[in-house]
Amino acid sequence: MKVVVLSPWKVCVAGALAGLFIMGSVFGGLALWDMLRPDPARAVEAAAAIGQKQWFFAEGYTGPGFEEWILIYNPEGNEVVTPQLRFFGPEGFIGYYEAPRMAPGTRVSVNVNQVLKDIYGYEGDVSIKVYDPTYPFLCERALYFNYKGQITGGSQVFGYTP
Repeated sequence: MKVVVLSPWKVCVAGALAGLFIMGSVFGGLALWDMLRPDPARAVEAAAAIGQKQWFFAEGYTGPGFEEWILIYNPEGNEVVTPQLRFFGPEGFIGYYEAPRMAPGTRVSVNVNQVLKDIYGYEGDVSIKVYDPTYPFLCERALYFNYKGQITGGSQVFGYTP
């Protein structure tokens, strides 16, 4: 039989590490529990967001298997805005679409595929400028795809602002 003798220093270090691991597990569990509570979602500082009067989206696509949306939010404390979307393709200007009037604190989702196909009979590459000359607003693009049934996914980006 072999007896292993540890120095008191090593025993103290092992005990301290075990205590830290236990405390970390307890605090980690409490943090996770707080994240999983069924509280309603809320946007952090959304009311303080100022936005811009124009947003640019350089790359988009509305062909088969792709679905593009422009999401517009008019912050609280603003006035009514009516943003206009201007569409551009490889050959230049395609046309425009005026989004519905938006009261402060509201948002609108514009299905770019539907607008371009229904109004202009267009599908394909598209760049978009979203513009309202009166008040700043927030704007983002969501793009979902199912490429030939093999690759699916999506992306979300805020537009470029000058």
